Amino acid sequence: MVGPGLYFCIPLIERVLFKIDKRIITWTIPSQRSLTKDNIPVDVDAIIFYQVLDENAAILNVDHYHEATRLSARTAVRDMVGKSTLDELLSARDKIGAIIRDHISQFAGKWGVSVLSVEIKDVVVSKELEDAIAREPAAEREKRTRVRLAEAEVLAAKAICDAARMYEGQPIALALRSMNMLYEMCMEGRSTMVFVPTERAGAGMPGIIGVESIDRLISYGKTKSADAAPKT
Repeated sequence: MVGPGLYFCIPLIERVLFKIDKRIITWTIPSQRSLTKDNIPVDVDAIIFYQVLDENAAILNVDHYHEATRLSARTAVRDMVGKSTLDELLSARDKIGAIIRDHISQFAGKWGVSVLSVEIKDVVVSKELEDAIAREPAAEREKRTRVRLAEAEVLAAKAICDAARMYEGQPIALALRSMNMLYEMCMEGRSTMVFVPTERAGAGMPGIIGVESIDRLISYGKTKSADAAPKT
């Protein structure tokens, strides 16, 4: 073993068997397709950074340290995908990368190779599943909105009941409230309102013909028809 520098070799007697690059080596792990722990197919891309620290072990302990390290990295990525859920792959990439690095180091350390880092570059799912994942947060927000609206409805109903109990037995206060409502409707100015006085109008506000008034009109019409019928 010789270090870096200029050396002279005797032709036909001496020759260089291996050249070892001791710089940090970057290698993109090909896309690994596997099933997650929750049975979702994904394609995972990663990058590994490794460096030869012991050139003797790299040459004597393994046939080809580059190929051995890269095969170990591909196997470790597939194994980790199978042990992780999709949410973990998407949200805890740093943690998963550290676990993969420790897994590879168990083997690469025997070959004189130090694995510095493993970075999860991308996690790809199918288009249909991606749309379903995108709809989940929207559904959660809609659920919270519906709950808030229901809570607001409960509070509004409680306030109306409290107001009704306060107006009970207070005709003057109810009349003033009715006049105030009439004033507010007239101030809007966006529509024309016609008030029809009825016998049941009260509390300071003209009544609008309702179900009881219509029923009375129908009964009155039937009576007139019966009176106008010819008698035999």
